[in-house]
Amino acid sequence: MSMIDMPSRNREAFLRALLDIAAELSSLHDVEAVLLSIVRHTRQLVGSDMAYISLNDHSTGETYIRQSDGVVTSEYRTIRMPIGTGILGMVASGDAHYQTTDYLKDESVPHIARIDEIVGAEGVRTIMGVPVLVRGRVIGALLAAERTPRVFSPDEVDMMTSLGAHAAIALDNAQKYGQALEDAEALSRQNNESLQEVLSLRRTSEFDDELMHQLLQGETEEGVLRVTAAALGVSVWLLDESGSAVSMRSPSAAPLGNSPGLQVPISMSGNKLRRSLNAAAATGRAQLLHGSDEAVLGTLAPVRSGRSPMGFLFTSAELAPAQQALLERSAVHCALALLFVQAEEDAQHRMQLDVFEELLSGDTISALRLDRRLRPWGLTSREPVRVAVIRHQQVLARDFQRAIRAITSTRFIAPAQEDLCVIFTEPEWVTDLESLERSRGMGLLAAVTGPMTDITELPASFRQAQSALSVLEYSGRTGIIDSSSVGLVGTVIHLAQESRSVDLTAEVRALTQYDETRGTSLSKTALRFFDSDRRIDRTAESLYVHRNTVKQRLGAIEKLLGAGWDSAPRSLDVHLALRAWWHSSSARDDRTGTRAR
Repeated sequence: MSMIDMPSRNREAFLRALLDIAAELSSLHDVEAVLLSIVRHTRQLVGSDMAYISLNDHSTGETYIRQSDGVVTSEYRTIRMPIGTGILGMVASGDAHYQTTDYLKDESVPHIARIDEIVGAEGVRTIMGVPVLVRGRVIGALLAAERTPRVFSPDEVDMMTSLGAHAAIALDNAQKYGQALEDAEALSRQNNESLQEVLSLRRTSEFDDELMHQLLQGETEEGVLRVTAAALGVSVWLLDESGSAVSMRSPSAAPLGNSPGLQVPISMSGNKLRRSLNAAAATGRAQLLHGSDEAVLGTLAPVRSGRSPMGFLFTSAELAPAQQALLERSAVHCALALLFVQAEEDAQHRMQLDVFEELLSGDTISALRLDRRLRPWGLTSREPVRVAVIRHQQVLARDFQRAIRAITSTRFIAPAQEDLCVIFTEPEWVTDLESLERSRGMGLLAAVTGPMTDITELPASFRQAQSALSVLEYSGRTGIIDSSSVGLVGTVIHLAQESRSVDLTAEVRALTQYDETRGTSLSKTALRFFDSDRRIDRTAESLYVHRNTVKQRLGAIEKLLGAGWDSAPRSLDVHLALRAWWHSSSARDDRTGTRAR
């Protein structure tokens, strides 16, 4: 029975209610308010336990509940399902209205197990829905549902259909109103941009003067960032060429400088960020940075010296064209500041390298001359200092050397072939180096020695550190090693590494091979035996075994190495070979205690 066939009184009541609903909907201009009004009136008019409206997402082929009334569970309120499945998806496909009195048992409806679980949790039995169409195009579905079996009459279906039609009109009007507001806001922005353009020349000139003043006062890029943040009223970041944060200044806060924890507020995948950085570097102009959903993430300006990229300036604000022009000017001055810093670093580098090479030469240098040459870095010839030699593929990179210089008590650094030699004064420097290594995840090799009583001892300390580095490489480990812990074996390993033809463990090869094939620890036992002054009782204590066990192992060792292995002069060769083995990568399991006994 259609609405025309209704009893006159019911039809008049429905039409009156429909007019009231239409009047209310026409007064609403917010999409969410319109949707909420629709579902509330639908629930009241048909007297259902709940009502909800869905909108279609044709890009994914799904329909999703946008607003609801009477729904208890959050899972039901946020249902998203393929168009054409379930009552919701069938109605959203636009064919016709549908209803079922027992949804979970209705085999005529295409089911999805996940959706069925949600429906069961909500306790829904009956569902009826009508499509929502705007100018003949299905945009969603309007549904009523019950937690008990119910058959919606043709009159009620007609009511829902009429409500769906009014809902479509109201929703379309609200969206048009919202679009009109957006257009008005866009026009307002355009007017504001025009005003900014009028003022931009004067502002740019004043801005340039202030930036140049900072450079003439000897300020670094920090001064440029400070002036820029104050002029734009937003936080400004300096990024390196890869997009990692170098420094940041806000309009009022203190700088964060080169803090290892400094994070750039750019929520973008690494590949897309690199493409955006490359695009900005290619144009040389400031541009907006867009995310995956085309939302504006901020504004980016390349920092270049000629065509050579040096980094980027970034702010998370969407800057107007006039403000982008200021950011571009700031990038130019930032490049100048960085060039000044690099020139100063290069001059320091040449001076430090010259002093370092003179010290390494071993030539006699008068204390007066040496003090004069060391004075720029706060050193004297008699001051106790320490030496570190660092080995990694990044040690010659400018940003890594800056990070090393920034560590408290670093006095000067100089490259030594492919390594980096650092002279420092305080033992806490080592802890700071460990923190730097962890923050960068570098896996570097470093050897530390000292303190020296006289800086002229540098050649010997440098060689000792190189020997310790050879031990680290030989062991297959990374990290920081104290050069004093390796002793004479470090020198032997270093010489063997340089020749690359000497097998330091040949003297105990029979022993190590036996351990590898049998899973025993005879090599470790032999080394502990020597290190314990060849005393069985102390060897047993260090290995946490019985003395008889040690005796049995020593007997097995003698069978493998032959008589006299623990007596002079052969004992020196065996002990040295065992110590070299202990530092090798082959002994890693024994050092960590994981090899079977």
